[in-house]
Amino acid sequence: MNFVDPIRDKSDIHKMYVYLQSQSMRDYLLFKFAIHTGIKLNELLNLSVNDVFNEHDEIVHVWVASAAEDIRVIIPEKLRNELKWYVDEEKLGHEDLLFQSKRTKKGLSRQQAYRIINAAATRVGIEHIGLTTLRKTFAYHTYRSGVSISIIQKYLGHQTSYETMKFIGITKKEINTTIALNL
Repeated sequence: MNFVDPIRDKSDIHKMYVYLQSQSMRDYLLFKFAIHTGIKLNELLNLSVNDVFNEHDEIVHVWVASAAEDIRVIIPEKLRNELKWYVDEEKLGHEDLLFQSKRTKKGLSRQQAYRIINAAATRVGIEHIGLTTLRKTFAYHTYRSGVSISIIQKYLGHQTSYETMKFIGITKKEINTTIALNL
């Protein structure tokens, strides 16, 4: 098994957005939704329109992972608007899978999803990318934004904080903590 990295540089994420959006709105939203929610791949590929709409027929504002129901992830307004536009444009019904094959109307396979993400990464010059990169990218940027590793650990369903740090590629030299008490 090849080791994959999170996408650490926000400019690389932007390159992925630009490339994927030029290819397919579905592919762009698959990538964007995954890195904004940290959703597990099997859940992502089986996500129905119902899963992202609330009872008022609006895109949900927060995402709740199945492993950590007490942790909520805000879905940015721009992403919500893009999802709504995509569902309307593709004329998807509530029971339809959100990310389906254009040809068969069935869910994307892991292999199809891998080809989409890997081809885009190759095209924009990012190496060591796979499907786990999506979840790692979410976790890495969540950590860099100041969320504690214990919260991320719980959200990802990891047993230890070491496992989480290793998963997102945070090295000991990147951990820079200063405590200065004056009691």
